[in-house]
Amino acid sequence: MAIQDYAPILNGVMWTQVVIAIVFIGARLYTRHYLINNIGWDDTIMVVNLVTLIGYVACISIGTTYGIGKKFAAVPTQDYPKAIMWEAIGQAICIMGIAASKGSVALFLLRIVIHKWHVVALWFCIVSTTIMCTVTTVLLFVQCKPTAFLWDQTIPGGVCWLNFTIVGLTMGAWSAAMDFVLAILPWHIIMGLNMKRKEKLTVAFGLSLGAFAGICSIVRTYELQALSSLNEYVYDTVPMLLWSSTEVLATIICACIPVLRPLYVKIKYGSRGESSSGRSYPLNSYGKNDQTGGTGGNGYSHDRSKNKSKVYMGPGGSLLEPTVKQGSEESILREQNRVPETALSAMTGLLILARDPSQKPTIPL
Repeated sequence: MAIQDYAPILNGVMWTQVVIAIVFIGARLYTRHYLINNIGWDDTIMVVNLVTLIGYVACISIGTTYGIGKKFAAVPTQDYPKAIMWEAIGQAICIMGIAASKGSVALFLLRIVIHKWHVVALWFCIVSTTIMCTVTTVLLFVQCKPTAFLWDQTIPGGVCWLNFTIVGLTMGAWSAAMDFVLAILPWHIIMGLNMKRKEKLTVAFGLSLGAFAGICSIVRTYELQALSSLNEYVYDTVPMLLWSSTEVLATIICACIPVLRPLYVKIKYGSRGESSSGRSYPLNSYGKNDQTGGTGGNGYSHDRSKNKSKVYMGPGGSLLEPTVKQGSEESILREQNRVPETALSAMTGLLILARDPSQKPTIPL
């Protein structure tokens, strides 16, 4: 027997997803701020993403009080338009949240890109997805004249001039494509960094979880066909609503996991984690104190010469070009420069000792 009321399931699943998202983003911000002192634009956009997710779930929850998730016959006539209205508002917020989630992942990758075409590809993902989501949101509310006719079909003279289902399917397909691009691209980027193989695989696999967001996007796109439902709109669109929030949550998780390694090291090793934290991925070396040559909150030494290739820091950042070769050469040169200085100091000390045996010069070793 089919479920007659999905409202409890919607509220239970969606608010659980919100709690999970808060835990992951909270841990991410703690790690970035307190452990590595490196809050960036990707973290800011991730917070925006969380706000949109909460807004989306709140709208759907309000809509369930008017009938979302229920059969048409079980919804009072005066409440049905309100249920559709709140669902439409929630969809608009969710669409912009999808843009924010993709943007956060792309901005994170912009911190560690190696080649110029990486930068171009990532900015293409950000800009194109933002444009697509913005256009889709606008069309959602202008598809009918007046706008209120979208949820209240009893308005005299109202008409819908656009088949929004086609727009939604196009947007869903594009979103899924960008998810897979952002899941595959990290392998090409991260494998070229100066990191231990284990570290590379950890970060790459974490970001590749975006493929699950892509799968969710495909399923959600398929479920968008329910937008054309006439008689049971607020009931038939339930799967689409659930898959929308699931897609955003999957993107949040895949974007947070690679950032949480310093926190994992701290929890696993405790105080010893600080001594072993230098083995973490290069992002930890780029904190707010980089320009002063200081250390982050986790004791990392911000020696840029230890990183492999140029790192694009994203908006407001800079393009650094340290390489392993350069770092090695600088290290070798420093060691070579110390030899004559030490030898000269030793010779000077011996001359002083020869002239005055009572002197006991200190000879640096």
